[in-house]
Amino acid sequence: MTMQVPMASADARLAAGAGRAVDVRLGPHAVTVDHAESGDGAGPSPLELMTGALAACSAMSARSHLERDGEPGDIEVTVTLDAGPPTLLYRRVLLGFRLDAAEAHRLADALERTEVTMMLRPAFSIRTQIEHAGEPLL
Repeated sequence: MTMQVPMASADARLAAGAGRAVDVRLGPHAVTVDHAESGDGAGPSPLELMTGALAACSAMSARSHLERDGEPGDIEVTVTLDAGPPTLLYRRVLLGFRLDAAEAHRLADALERTEVTMMLRPAFSIRTQIEHAGEPLL
């Protein structure tokens, strides 16, 4: 069997007597992952990490897409997980600037092709809304 070079990796260590708080190494970074109901909420839950990964990937991809036309300004992405059914990830992209409808659609299409979106799509429905100053652009 040939080992592939991993795209990413993580190691989790659960120390004896630590309850459910898990020390996770993500490359050179460390984070404690916990369930608030099982402990003191020492860190994000696994589902919060997943929504955070989609939000971060989406914000970075939006910035890369929009930088082609100059400095885009502020971008904020909020991702929520709705247990459903169906299980739904709702991605809300808040822009500090206005896009025309065609550019908003191009941005939404670009977000559909991000790595994290494509990996989550087989298990979750993902809905995207792009807005400026509370007004939906898409």
